Amino acid sequence: MEKWASHTYSKGDVQFLTVCVDSLGVAKQFANMFRFANVVNCHIPSRGYMPVGYGQLGCSGFIVVDPQGNFVSRKTRAYLDYGDAAFTHLEKLLQDRFGISPVKRKTVVPSTSFLPTSSSSSSSSSSTTVNKKEKQEEEKKDSTVDLQPVPSVGIDSMDAEHEQCEEALSLLLTSPNTQTLESVLIELTSHFSHEEDLMKKHGFGQPVDSTDPFSPFRSHVKDHERILELGYTELARASTKAQAMACSSKGGGGS
Repeated sequence: MEKWASHTYSKGDVQFLTVCVDSLGVAKQFANMFRFANVVNCHIPSRGYMPVGYGQLGCSGFIVVDPQGNFVSRKTRAYLDYGDAAFTHLEKLLQDRFGISPVKRKTVVPSTSFLPTSSSSSSSSSSTTVNKKEKQEEEKKDSTVDLQPVPSVGIDSMDAEHEQCEEALSLLLTSPNTQTLESVLIELTSHFSHEEDLMKKHGFGQPVDSTDPFSPFRSHVKDHERILELGYTELARASTKAQAMACSSKGGGGS
């Protein structure tokens, strides 16, 4: 939302609003976590203000209202069901209903003073080489995924499983192959199942009525399902590719 509000749409065209249905503390935590600057961040003061029969958690779809306060969409496509296509759906709705398109940002062209010419001196050429190396280092740095340790949740078994998942993910990043990906999926599948059982046991996130659109349990489970679906789909694709390469190699050796 912050990316939409800050970069994708011109200020004044679209106002993005998030309403926390938990506490003021959680609303502030979200603001800090996602660095809200142009998103309007709100919260309900008590459970008595909880929406009834209307609305859902953000990952389950957005509510769209026109400038006159009329509801245009009760629920856009959910990220948990459609992935990035859910964002495209919202952008298309804004385009079709209001004629509002994402802003096209101009590409910044490097200064010609950094580009070598036929009359450039050797020092200028050397400077250009250094600039290229610096750019490559920056690109490499940007593409590096820095896994931050998961904070303790206060349950020893969960903390231990989080560490196991982190170790498996770190190994996948340093050595990406079907074996390390399969190890990650095994750890995640076991952890997600245990976590959901604990949430049900202790009544966390309204697990009894998991059809409630504001049920954190329902949203959390769907998030788990989506992660595993992506992982197992990629594992199947990578395994098929590896088998095809093996068959090709054997065929070449026999000719």
